[in-house]
Amino acid sequence: MTKNVFALALGAGLGMAASAQAEVKLTFADWQVPAASTTQQAAKVFMDKATELSNGEITFEYFPAEQLGKGAEMLRLLQTGVADIAHVSPAYITDKFPLLTVSELPGMPLDSCALANAVYDMAQPGGLLYESEFKPNGVRLLLAGNLGPYSILTTEKPITTVADLAGMNIRTAGGPMEMTATELGANAIRMSGSETLPSLSRGTLDGVLWPIPLVEDWGLEDALTQMTPNLSTGSFVVTYSISDSVWDGLTESQQAALTEAGKFATGQYCAFVNETWTSSRDKLETVHGIKVSAFSDEEIAKAQARFDVVNEQWVEGLKGRPISSQDVYDDFVKRVSQ
Repeated sequence: MTKNVFALALGAGLGMAASAQAEVKLTFADWQVPAASTTQQAAKVFMDKATELSNGEITFEYFPAEQLGKGAEMLRLLQTGVADIAHVSPAYITDKFPLLTVSELPGMPLDSCALANAVYDMAQPGGLLYESEFKPNGVRLLLAGNLGPYSILTTEKPITTVADLAGMNIRTAGGPMEMTATELGANAIRMSGSETLPSLSRGTLDGVLWPIPLVEDWGLEDALTQMTPNLSTGSFVVTYSISDSVWDGLTESQQAALTEAGKFATGQYCAFVNETWTSSRDKLETVHGIKVSAFSDEEIAKAQARFDVVNEQWVEGLKGRPISSQDVYDDFVKRVSQ
């Protein structure tokens, strides 16, 4: 083989190796079930878009329904390298992401996109949430969202006043939602989504704080008979994040593809949540026979007074951190109010 031929062959071989090295398959861990709207309208949208934008360089091995770990274990999966991307829920690990739960506080606007965009922007490098929580935990946000306003749904008792909740065992996802249920007079039971239906069926729970569009996703429609949809008790943050170590090993074009896919899916998912809330409520009533109760304006005012207490407690309870909880709260409220 001549030198020129050898050089051409070596160059071709190196080109093939570089091409092969550029292709990456990312392990994606999710605690949500395959039928959930977050899976179909957020995770799947994100993965499809990332593969498209990277011209097929980026593909995914997706593990939904707690196959790799429960909701509270998602951050650990990223930090130990078990997963490259994961659905990290701050309500399940408030010790790691306490400030991120600002978007789960009650009394915030009901527009899912306003909440999602505020979290997304504050979690980018330089933002208060990135500097305070994402960076120290070694992860980077790709997609932000929320499950929409959480409503009160019960197995038997209609809820039309704050006083009706007194002493009831109500499931919450934890975080500010737990504080909210307690302030409203209920016994707040922190519980993952997968544990909720068995607890309702056994009578361990009297009801749930739950997003109306996700009742059917988790098969709760037959266990519930009442709902109070005109009072939002907060929301639940959806974040899909990638570990810094994996991110740093990607090419600039792959990073750009993931970033753009995350922005795209953030917008798509929040729009879906906004669009489907009313139709989901109507279906629960007309198809599944879940009766609608409502709070009067006077009772909503009473609940809002309780919500103000929760927000003040949230700020006070997280004081003394390097980045002020008051600054995070003020920044978030300003963003969602624009």
